[in-house]
Amino acid sequence: MKNFVQRAIQKIDQLDSKQIVDIMRSQAGDVEMLENVLESIHDGVILTDEKLTVLYANSNCRTLVPMARFRSYEGFALSKVLDDEHVLRYINLSVQQKAADENNEFTFQKGDTLQTIAVTVFSYKSNNERIRSSYVVMFSDVTEHNANEARLRRSENLASMTTMAAGVAHEIKNPLAAMAIHLQLLRKAFGRKESLTLDDAQRYLDVLDEEISRLNSIVVDFLFAVRPMDTRLRLAQITRTLEEVTNFVMPELSEHHVRMKLDLPTSLPKLEFDEHLIKQALLNLIKNAMNAMEGGGMIILQVRHDQNQVLLKVIDTGIGMDEQTQQKIFEPYFTTKATGTGLGLTVVYKIMKEHKGDITVQSKLGEGTTFTLYFPVPKSERLALDSQAMTEANYEA
Repeated sequence: MKNFVQRAIQKIDQLDSKQIVDIMRSQAGDVEMLENVLESIHDGVILTDEKLTVLYANSNCRTLVPMARFRSYEGFALSKVLDDEHVLRYINLSVQQKAADENNEFTFQKGDTLQTIAVTVFSYKSNNERIRSSYVVMFSDVTEHNANEARLRRSENLASMTTMAAGVAHEIKNPLAAMAIHLQLLRKAFGRKESLTLDDAQRYLDVLDEEISRLNSIVVDFLFAVRPMDTRLRLAQITRTLEEVTNFVMPELSEHHVRMKLDLPTSLPKLEFDEHLIKQALLNLIKNAMNAMEGGGMIILQVRHDQNQVLLKVIDTGIGMDEQTQQKIFEPYFTTKATGTGLGLTVVYKIMKEHKGDITVQSKLGEGTTFTLYFPVPKSERLALDSQAMTEANYEA
């Protein structure tokens, strides 16, 4: 149809009035059909020109977002049509391509319930210079979608809690059994001698102390894994934290014949992170790496800046993992060690999620393992980097 209209325009001077009327009627029929389609969908749709003057708005818009009570919105500025300043601000930022970090969901009171609306802005730029640019603004009711996601998260959390509770029960059973056995042995020793010196009872007491410490460790790890974290983000350079962690672990690594190397770039953007939690995550990863290299090896802490994120890699030359282990490595109570709760990497995963980041693992049996921590670069730092890059470009020019 588009090509047909273009050909008709090119030959407009060769057409008589009847042919022109027929073409206009055909176009009017197509426009009516498109309007019927737009009226039939559940989303709200507003079409504007490049100056955000409304060209078309379907009737569903009024049911989704606050709008002025006009019989028709055609020809009015979008700022006169929309009655919510937050939605209007988001649309303006989208048009200026500055809405990447903005939340596009807005909540409105609808009677006794809350309705969440997602706003999306599409731009259309024609190759034909005579045809102006335009924007399509869509309003979608995501209330039920978000509710379903919340229910899914609650189900996943419940399933995770069930798994963790089963793991705790399993982990606690072994120390309790050991304590019961050694209490029985201690009681028998008392029965044989009627009195015991500290030296006589020491081996039993040592086991009891060890198992109590193990129980305490299990409970502490469990509580840390399930409780909300008190995350205190501060804008700082992560390189100083990495240097402190390296200096802290170096003596223990040396005892295990493990060397450590810091691979840091000359410049990095500042990150928002909780220094205490990130240190804990790194110590967990470094300890795992050390245990994977019984005969010694190398650990590398490598940092790279990649567009809007900073990648921190913990690389070791240990025994590696197979694919099945890699898929389960972040699950609660999954461990390949003879001792340990299996919560260490679960805690690291939780810490990274608290930082709006992520963690992945790559490994190969016999060659080593790489854990990659992904940190988002704060918006303020991205703006500073863009400004610096622009200044350098102008200087070079």
